[in-house]
Amino acid sequence: MAGVSAKGPVLVTGASGFIGRRVAARLANEGRAVRALAMPSEDVSAIAELAGAGIAIVRGDITDPGAMQDAVRGVERVVHLAAVVGDWGPDDLFERVNVGGTRNVVDAAALEGCQRLVMVSSIVVYGERLAAGGCDEDAPRGAGVGPYGRTKRASEELALDAHRRGRVPVTVVRPGNVWGPGSGIWVDEIAKLARKGMLMTIDGGRGDATLAYVDNVVDVIVRALDAPEAAGRVYNAIDAGGVSWKDYLTDIARLAGGKPPTRSLSPRVADLLARGMERVWRLARRPGRPLMTREAVRLLASGPPVPISRARSELGYDPVPYDRGLAAVARYLEGRP
Repeated sequence: MAGVSAKGPVLVTGASGFIGRRVAARLANEGRAVRALAMPSEDVSAIAELAGAGIAIVRGDITDPGAMQDAVRGVERVVHLAAVVGDWGPDDLFERVNVGGTRNVVDAAALEGCQRLVMVSSIVVYGERLAAGGCDEDAPRGAGVGPYGRTKRASEELALDAHRRGRVPVTVVRPGNVWGPGSGIWVDEIAKLARKGMLMTIDGGRGDATLAYVDNVVDVIVRALDAPEAAGRVYNAIDAGGVSWKDYLTDIARLAGGKPPTRSLSPRVADLLARGMERVWRLARRPGRPLMTREAVRLLASGPPVPISRARSELGYDPVPYDRGLAAVARYLEGRP
């Protein structure tokens, strides 16, 4: 079974984020020297709170090549999490941060002779395959319908190309819909909508929710960091599956004291509505995101579970079960208004 051993320093980009601070915490708690990269103006108090001592905070912007050279200098391995995340926003921002930033991290890691770069991507790269199934790691990437999906696909291609060319050993980890205590999108936002009675499903919520409990995602990332067999490989980081969107939304609504989803849209109607809303938002240059986007529809209209057999067999991954994650979310929501 692959695991963390006493090796050299690790740089974690995006270390103040939902996943990043937990990666930094786990590595520090397992005895690794951790260098946590945060933006110059970011609040890093959560990193220290979760990880305790042993984490060096470095400031820098991944869009700055010089800052990345400084951040990577002297580290042995890199976990690259920093990215613009979301289903809506300016294309140039996603391109500059997700693609340009990844290029800078890859270049710096290659120049410094890093032994492993773990690039954290997303299952959005499967695109339309999420509804049809067949999303094993060797499946072709789908066409992106939003800036996040398009730039994550480009970032993966860039990083894996660097591996093929022998510049730096790269592993790609593709999380599903990352949930758990503190998840803004898949816990807080759903709880808020449930309290307003605004939850709805697509296709009756029958598809697998492709959930990825945050501790499970961290486990795959950390295991991939040192495993020799993980170089050049791609791993899905998903829970064991079997939880439908209807079940998940109902569970979060119950824990939040809200209303479960009672309305549903067909995938076709949801896609047409999303296309229309996106068009209106662009033409009118409206602030914020549309109420529905095509990228969100693809996630909510997912079909069969995304397989995790590769992470199980090659990394010894054994995901935390759904009920344990749900219990942690219940405790988290009890302390929130």
